[in-house]
Amino acid sequence: MRTGQPRGREARSGAWSVPGFGPLWLSHTADAWAVSLLPAAVTLALVHRGEGAGALGVVLAAKTLGFVVATVPGGMIADRWSRPGAMTLACLVRAAAAAMLPIALLGPGWAAAGCVLLAGAGEGVFRPSYQAMVGDVVPEPQRQSANALSTISFRLALVLAPGMATTMTLWTGSWTVLLLTTVLWGLAALAVLRLPSRRAHPHDTESILGQFRSGVREARRHRWFVAGLLMLVVVLSAGEASQLVLLPVISRDRFGTEVVYAAALTTYSIGALTGGAVMTRWIPRRPGLVAVIGLALYAGIPLALAFSWVVWPVLVAYFVAGVGMELFNVPWFGAVQREVDPALRARVSSLDFLVSYSMSPLGLVLLPIAVSSWGMQSVLVGTTVVVLVAGAASLTVPGMPRFHTPPNRRGPHHRSDRTPRPIPGDAARQASGGRASPT
Repeated sequence: MRTGQPRGREARSGAWSVPGFGPLWLSHTADAWAVSLLPAAVTLALVHRGEGAGALGVVLAAKTLGFVVATVPGGMIADRWSRPGAMTLACLVRAAAAAMLPIALLGPGWAAAGCVLLAGAGEGVFRPSYQAMVGDVVPEPQRQSANALSTISFRLALVLAPGMATTMTLWTGSWTVLLLTTVLWGLAALAVLRLPSRRAHPHDTESILGQFRSGVREARRHRWFVAGLLMLVVVLSAGEASQLVLLPVISRDRFGTEVVYAAALTTYSIGALTGGAVMTRWIPRRPGLVAVIGLALYAGIPLALAFSWVVWPVLVAYFVAGVGMELFNVPWFGAVQREVDPALRARVSSLDFLVSYSMSPLGLVLLPIAVSSWGMQSVLVGTTVVVLVAGAASLTVPGMPRFHTPPNRRGPHHRSDRTPRPIPGDAARQASGGRASPT
């Protein structure tokens, strides 16, 4: 059922009925909370030391740098070695980095930056490995539920963890938050230790460069993947930059308060949680079409910022964009898990994260230049048009409306996701139930 519309008892039961998904989700959730707590704790510790914006920027940028540098090697490690092993290693490295941070924060800035760099690198390994593991563990009928539950837990951590970190820091100091992140990453590592690994595949004999090329070739075979990734880059570099750079200014100058800035971001998160909840049960016939429409809803943000002189249209635009982002994310991750060669899932997911993360800062650099040249309103209107045109153009790509790759474009080693290979333990019982994914 490539249309993304599985039926029957398996689809209705959801991901919780799948043996192995519980520990996998627990690992992801513990990781999400640790990832969201760490930056807040480090920021507050540096501020308490009296560090300025320059030191804060360098230390926090180290996290993104570590992620970008490690995500592609992490995908190759997960595909060639062991996906649970890669997740465990990533969590243990970050647990060690978090445990060293209380001491590193007392020393020179480079020491704290080094620990945060390791934390970012671990995230770069963990995320593609997790997306591939969902495809390994969860049968296709329940996979959309699994991806939706994953994005809900991630969004909840993203919203709640900074406030929790701030409260703990004010009461007991930042070291308690760092201790908590260490424990969470230890828990995330333990949760996946007993999950089964896939068997070796012909790709596993390739050199490192050959493995990278295999991942790129596999990504290029799926035209919808390339088109969707290009649209995502447009939204992240143009649409997201407009709200990150211009929203604080508009909130202060047009509405006379920074509260609008905080309210808009909170509304966006509520929308994302709503979208994730919807996608736990709704399985669209044309997942690619729904995903593109969802991502195109981001155009409402610059449009509202350009023309609205009252607050509520801005908040509505942020809520709708949050819903739309998860209408894109959940089918997108599911399509990668369904259509991509199982032996290359982590590599292709790592390319997804690499491109989207490394290109999004480009908009943050170019947007202020564009505003100084053409004016804020013109740039916002132009951003709206660019996002909508990118969405319309992506739908002209073959396979995009259904996120489907024709059999004649698949690789020579591709295994159908509908005939799972035998694997030991719980995975064999999972496979008997049928089966076939993110930021």
